[in-house]
Amino acid sequence: MQKKSKAETLAQQAVEIQQSKDQATAKGMQGTPAGAIWDEIKDKPIEMFALPEQKVHMHCHPVDIEPSKLYLLTNSSSVLPSLEVAVGKGFVVELADRFVTVSRAVLPPTMLRK
Repeated sequence: MQKKSKAETLAQQAVEIQQSKDQATAKGMQGTPAGAIWDEIKDKPIEMFALPEQKVHMHCHPVDIEPSKLYLLTNSSSVLPSLEVAVGKGFVVELADRFVTVSRAVLPPTMLRK
């Protein structure tokens, strides 16, 4: 007799639903600057709540609003400082209304190599 696998918990079901929404949104953003930013940062490690092996996509969810910059919904407000550290100096992370926006940082002309 085979053992029955345990039924998924409501939390596991919610995670799967959110992941499928994120994948659909990311697919719609392909070929845009927002999609490129998401592809670049989604798997970066992030320091959250002293939990091991956390990634940006576990705490942030893309929203397709405008193609020039990435709009994210976050699971908690404490994600903002950790996200800034996780994505590094190549991006500008800002809180705008209920979204966090991520765009590429523009280097001043004095910083460009000749």
